[in-house]
Amino acid sequence: MPPQSSPYSKLRDLISELSQAASAGLPNSKARAALLEVEHASKQLDLLAQELDPIKRPQNVFDPRDPRIIGLFIGIALVAQERRQLKSVVQRFYGSGVYALYYDGDFGAYAPISGTEHPIYAGKVDPQDPHATLPREQGDKLFARLNEHRKSISLAQNLSIEQFTCRFLVVQSGLQKAAEDYLINLFDPVWNAGICYGLGKHGDSATTRTNFRSPWDTLHPGRKWAGPSRQGKSPSEIRQDIKAHFQARSLYKSIDEILTKFYDQLKQR
Repeated sequence: MPPQSSPYSKLRDLISELSQAASAGLPNSKARAALLEVEHASKQLDLLAQELDPIKRPQNVFDPRDPRIIGLFIGIALVAQERRQLKSVVQRFYGSGVYALYYDGDFGAYAPISGTEHPIYAGKVDPQDPHATLPREQGDKLFARLNEHRKSISLAQNLSIEQFTCRFLVVQSGLQKAAEDYLINLFDPVWNAGICYGLGKHGDSATTRTNFRSPWDTLHPGRKWAGPSRQGKSPSEIRQDIKAHFQARSLYKSIDEILTKFYDQLKQR
C-alpha cells in the first residue's frame, strides 16, 4: 500500500471527490464536459498502468467476434474475388452482402485511382429476410443493387459503363454492416464520402423534388429524375473537393498493398 502522502493517495482522494460531485448531480452541459474529461483521464491512466506493470500487456486481444475483425476477414474475402466488368453482371443471382466498384477510365477528377485497386465506391445490401440463412432466402438483392448502379452510371453523360469493374461477395445475413463499415473506413471511397455522394439515390419525380441535387448528379448529369439545375456546390467546387480528398488519403494501387494493410491490422502488439 503506497504511503498516504504519495501521489497515489492523492489520486484516490481526487477520484472520491469527483465521484461525490457526480452523485450530487450536474447540469447536462457540465455532465457532458465532465464525461469527456473523465474518459480522457481513463485512457491516460490505462497507459500509465501498462507502464507500471512489470508483465507486458498485449494492446489487444484477438476476438473473431469483434465486428472490426469480422469486417476485415470479409474484406479479405471480397478482395479475393474476381474483378468483373460491371456491364457483364446481367445474370440474376440470389444473395445479399457487400461489393466494391472500381474506375478504369479517363475522367480527370478520378485520375489518382483510375486503374488501381482502390474502389470508387463500396456498399452493402441487406437481405430481404434479416433472418435468412440461405442465399435464396436473402433474395436477389445484391444483383439488384449492382444492376441499379449499372443503369445509373450508364445514364451519366460523362462516364462510360465500359470503364467500371466490380467485386461482390454474398455474405451471411447480419454480417454485411460490419463488412461495409470496415471497407469504408479502410478505403474512404470518394463516392461514399461527403464529397461526391448520391450514386445510390433512388429515382423520384423531378417535378416534386425539392432538395438539392446530389453532388454525384451535379458532376455526372444524366439521370432525369435528379431534378432541375437547383443544386448545392458547382461541378468545379466538387472537383476541388475530390482533389483534396485524394491528396489527404492513402490510395491502394495494388492487391499487395491492401494485403499488407490487412496483415498489419491483424498483428497483436
